[in-house]
Amino acid sequence: MVLSDLLKSSFQTADVPQSVFEFIQSILKGRNPIGVIYYGSSLWKQDLSGLLDFYIVCEDLSDWYQGKTGYYLANKLLPPNIEYHEFTHREISFRAKVAILSLEQLRRATGLQSIDTTMWARFCQPVKVLWVRDQSAYQDIFRCLVRAVTTASWWAASLGSKEGRGEDFWCNLFAHTYRAELRVETKNRPMSILENREDYFTQLLESAWHGLGVSFSKTQDNCFIVNLSNRERTNAQKKWKLRQWLGRPLNIARLTKAAFTFRGGADYIAWKINRHQGIELHLTAFQKKHPLINAPWILIKLYRHGVFKN
Repeated sequence: MVLSDLLKSSFQTADVPQSVFEFIQSILKGRNPIGVIYYGSSLWKQDLSGLLDFYIVCEDLSDWYQGKTGYYLANKLLPPNIEYHEFTHREISFRAKVAILSLEQLRRATGLQSIDTTMWARFCQPVKVLWVRDQSAYQDIFRCLVRAVTTASWWAASLGSKEGRGEDFWCNLFAHTYRAELRVETKNRPMSILENREDYFTQLLESAWHGLGVSFSKTQDNCFIVNLSNRERTNAQKKWKLRQWLGRPLNIARLTKAAFTFRGGADYIAWKINRHQGIELHLTAFQKKHPLINAPWILIKLYRHGVFKN
C-alpha cells in the first residue's frame, strides 16, 4: 500500500469522543490556526484521564500570539512554545499540553535534514488531525505527517541492524531518539508504543522504504533484510551523532525557555504532583502568576511530605 493511503486510513476520527473536539474549541477561542494534531499516549491508549497532547499549527505565529511579542519571539527562535489547558465537560475534567508551531516550522522539523529529532519522532507514531481550517490546510499538514514517517523510516533503516522484524527496527529507532532527547524512559517504552499495532508499523516501514528506494528484501518469516552498504551506515551514524550531541543542549534550552513561557505551567505542575504524589498544593493566584518566585515554597512543601526521601 502507498504510504499516503496507509496514513489516511489511520486518521479516521470516529472513535475520538466529542468532548475532545469541544476541548479543542475552548482552546482556540476564536483564533484561526490552520489545524490541530492530536498525538501521544492518551490517544493510542484511549485514556482521557491523563494529559492530552495537542499540536496547534498556525500559518504564522502572529495569528496565535496576537501582539504578545515575547511569546512570539520565543516560539520563533526555539519552537515550540507550550501551554497548559483545562476543560470541564459534564463534570469531568480534562487536561492538555498544547504545543504551538507554524506550518513552516513543522515542515522543517519533519524533514530528513532536521537536526531536531523530536517532531518527526512524535509524528511517525499514531496521530489524528482533529481540526483544520480548510482542505488546503489539511493537505499541508498531511504532507508534513507523511514526511515525518518517511524521515523516521530512513533513520530506522540506517541505524538498525541489517536484519530484523519491523518492530525491531522501530524499537531501536525510538531508543535512539529517547537518548538524543534526554528522556528517561523504561526499557519497554518503545514496545508500548507498538503494542497491538505491530502490523501497522511494519506496513508503515515497508511502504516508506519502497517510496524512499531503500533496498531490502523480506524473508518467509516476515523479517526484513536491509541492503545498505557499510559506507552508507557509517555516514548515517556520523549524522546521528551530530543530532544526539546537539539534542542535549537543545532540550536543556527548551526547558529553560519553558520556565518563562509555559503558559499555565503552575497549574500543570500542581496537577502533576497531585496525580503522582497525592499532594495538593492549592496555589494562590499570585503563585500561579509567578511560579519561579514561588518555587522554593513548593520545594519545601514537597520535602516536608517526604518526596525527596528514599
